Amino acid sequence: MRRAVSYYTVLLVLLALGILCALPVTWAEPLPGQEGLPPELVIPAVPPLDDQIDALEDLADYAEENAPETGFVASLKQMFSGGQGPRLINISDLAAHIEDLKGEIVAVEGIYEKQGEGQGLFRSIGASCYLAWAGGTQPQDFPDAGPDGLPARAEGTVEVNERGEPVIRAQKLTPALALTFIRLARAYELDEEYKDAVEAYQAGAQASGTFGYRYGAFAQVHGAEVALDQLEDEGKARGMYDQAWTAYAAGTDGDFYTWTRPEEDGQWHRQPVREVIGKPLDSLKRGGFWYSLVGTFVNIAGGHPAFGLILLAIVTRLMIYPLTKKQLSSMQAMQKIQPQIKQLQKKYKDDKQKFQGEFWNLCKEHNVNPLGGCLPLIVQMPILIMIYRGIRDYVVQFDGASFLWVSNLAHPDTPLLVAYAISMFLFQKMTQKMNPAASADPQQAQQQKMMMYLMPAMFFFLFRGLSAAFILYWLSANLVYFAEHLWFQRTHGSGEESEGDKKSPGGFVAAMAKVVSGAVGKAKEEDKDKAAPLPPSYEETRASAEGRKIGKEKDEKRK
Repeated sequence: MRRAVSYYTVLLVLLALGILCALPVTWAEPLPGQEGLPPELVIPAVPPLDDQIDALEDLADYAEENAPETGFVASLKQMFSGGQGPRLINISDLAAHIEDLKGEIVAVEGIYEKQGEGQGLFRSIGASCYLAWAGGTQPQDFPDAGPDGLPARAEGTVEVNERGEPVIRAQKLTPALALTFIRLARAYELDEEYKDAVEAYQAGAQASGTFGYRYGAFAQVHGAEVALDQLEDEGKARGMYDQAWTAYAAGTDGDFYTWTRPEEDGQWHRQPVREVIGKPLDSLKRGGFWYSLVGTFVNIAGGHPAFGLILLAIVTRLMIYPLTKKQLSSMQAMQKIQPQIKQLQKKYKDDKQKFQGEFWNLCKEHNVNPLGGCLPLIVQMPILIMIYRGIRDYVVQFDGASFLWVSNLAHPDTPLLVAYAISMFLFQKMTQKMNPAASADPQQAQQQKMMMYLMPAMFFFLFRGLSAAFILYWLSANLVYFAEHLWFQRTHGSGEESEGDKKSPGGFVAAMAKVVSGAVGKAKEEDKDKAAPLPPSYEETRASAEGRKIGKEKDEKRK
């Protein structure tokens, strides 16, 4: 009887195992508190959380060691090798555009579920993608246990199965770096290791920015939430929110999403990044000095952000007008001596050292400081940087504000940037006159002319991602400078130099004249020394004196 019971028991166990093996593979139940998250971000209850953390840490090490090169050099290599590699496609987009993508080589990322020998599955929000390994394909850079249940990136050709579902004929299967860090951060968070979680979220956001992964916005935004709520680290949270705004909110119309969990229902909900970031970012920036400065001018302007920026530009330019006046005076003085400078150029066209000495002597004679126009520019740059910081801190308040054709001051605006580039060109054209190189050396004058065209073009491309608010401020400041220039010309004129202008110079110009003319004067003195007779020696002088004394005594005797 015992043998029969044992036999039937073994038979039932084997039958149960056979039924289980025949069932399709499904994910284990998730840990509590994750309802509403996309499948790629859900941490299962099995295996134990500590084991999952260990596996993900190992995979992160594998992935980092074998990650593709990044940076300028890597970009050049990719350019000359024929492109950037397969285009990363979201699984949901792949399913929606399967007919258009059929036959293309793409890359997809997700949690790899083994479906059989040489077969796998990626799941995403409302969609899935099957993987069929091409002949000879083997997973690369995974731990010994293989890719099952781990974040993976598959590259291959898009196909369609008989049910019309997308299939990737995978030619390459490697760890997905960004998703690995983000899932590791999720596991740390569930394990209440919040400091490690924030660091992993930052690493995931950085890898997402480099390799274009879709959940980078979630990593940046939710990482900031954990830093603020769990670590109470406002500086870390402010930095992550700021980066998230720049990368995923500024200049977008809700194309980037994150997931948040309101306290009232405990479920995760997908929301546009801009809607999630605005309130906490503004509250973290509100106490800063530069935020308050910009806010004060906006309030004075009746609450209109654009008029507040214009008013701020006017006040700033008026504050540094005394320096601007010196700059314009230096320009005017240089213009007065332009004829003499040109004469010196013709006279010493083959002797640059001689010309430099005479040039500085001319400046000394007329009390002109050729570098006097540089001081306002040097002083203005720190002010500009500080106001830029204030505008960045105030950017949430600019979101949605319009001015003329600009629909949103928090977003970049190309026409406004073009207007700024034109003002920059005119600014360069005016300020190059204060540089002595523009008039003293034809070669340097040509370089100055080239910079007059290159600088606006360079600034145009560098500032394409800046908010229209900052561009509006800088454009307004340039326009105020032009108005100050016209006012100075009207009140001071550009008449001929009077005798009163030729006063005793000192300071920098006199010092430069001594230094530069010293080398030239030394050469002159050496030439004079060669031509002049040598002074008499002491013996010759004494003999001459005694001779004159004897001659004088003889004359007296004769008398």
